[in-house]
Amino acid sequence: MLLCCCWPIGKCAKVLACFDFIIVAFFFYKSLTLFMETINDLHWTTIASFLFFFAFLVCQGIGFVFIVLAARRKIARYCLPRLVLIAGLTVCSLIVLIFMITYFAGSAQSVNNFLFRVYEYFFGVDLTDADKVELKHELRYYGAAFFVLAALFFIYNVFVLWLTIKFKQSLNEFEPVPTEPTAPQLAHNPAYAEPPLKSYPNMA
Repeated sequence: MLLCCCWPIGKCAKVLACFDFIIVAFFFYKSLTLFMETINDLHWTTIASFLFFFAFLVCQGIGFVFIVLAARRKIARYCLPRLVLIAGLTVCSLIVLIFMITYFAGSAQSVNNFLFRVYEYFFGVDLTDADKVELKHELRYYGAAFFVLAALFFIYNVFVLWLTIKFKQSLNEFEPVPTEPTAPQLAHNPAYAEPPLKSYPNMA
């Protein structure tokens, strides 16, 4: 992000798109490795994470390819896939950030009880009171760390969204000079010769 102060806006947009693609590709590789290691005894969480990162990788790849094409061909509408993706991530990160704020603002007890019920339902484990007390302390630490990550992710997405919009606007201002005549040329028959102009004698 700091290098974008010195780089051209198009280069910065491409680098950030490539950075996002590499990060998602790394997590997809991790989920794929776990999927292949447990393919004989798959859990629904492994399948869900694999499908999620696969779809996320496809979206990031499409956004990265179209940003590169937009920079090379100077076509502003090619920025739309990347804009839609970043806008969606910005909204999702904002929702998570608001949820974490409400969690620390007084809704921690109800949220913890909800998470305990979800855990017991999906994993089939009954939590004791001692387990719940221990998990409450752990959830508070995890929540604080997750809040910081959500805030940083939201700020990053806002910056990338602003940068991509500026890049699209710069492409809208680009108007290529036409190299071919727009008006059709008149048909010309070389066999046709115009009649010579008549000359009149000077009667003075």
